[in-house]
Amino acid sequence: MIGYQKGLTLVEMMIALAVMAILITVVSPNVQTILVQNRIVADINNLSAAIKHARFTAVNEQTDVTLCPTTNYSTCTTSWAQAKMVFIDSNNNGQRDNEEPIVISTDPVSAQNTISGAIGSVLFSASGGTDLNTTVTICPDSGDASLASALIVTLYGRVTTAKDNDGNGVKEDHTGSALTCP
Repeated sequence: MIGYQKGLTLVEMMIALAVMAILITVVSPNVQTILVQNRIVADINNLSAAIKHARFTAVNEQTDVTLCPTTNYSTCTTSWAQAKMVFIDSNNNGQRDNEEPIVISTDPVSAQNTISGAIGSVLFSASGGTDLNTTVTICPDSGDASLASALIVTLYGRVTTAKDNDGNGVKEDHTGSALTCP
């Protein structure tokens, strides 16, 4: 009976390792871009859900509803990088009082992302309208505007996601200008 060799030779193993190293080098930058895009999409979705929920609550309950950033779910702050809370502002003072329950809350923006375009509280009236007419932009910490995304919020309280209408690889804000990152 003839014995057959089992396993790999050193040359075969080195070739396999070289092929794997080449594949990892080619694929890894694409994976990083996908991870950055997923973080931005997650932050956009969280913020969009909070804005839409605030508007629908205002219309359904026929009352003023406030959306604001917060650090302690008790007082409003100005930094939209913080968590957000939505509450029915029964006394219209722009702050959450102890008897005003939180309708919904969100997580803070990812630490690897930056947010710009909105400062302070947003008030939704019973008609669903708001005092905010802006683009809220979320950028990666690299500042690459081609990876940025944004929510466009109108005075009617409607929310849309920014799109790249001119095909240049960068989405546009509510005025039609390309998004920029700090």
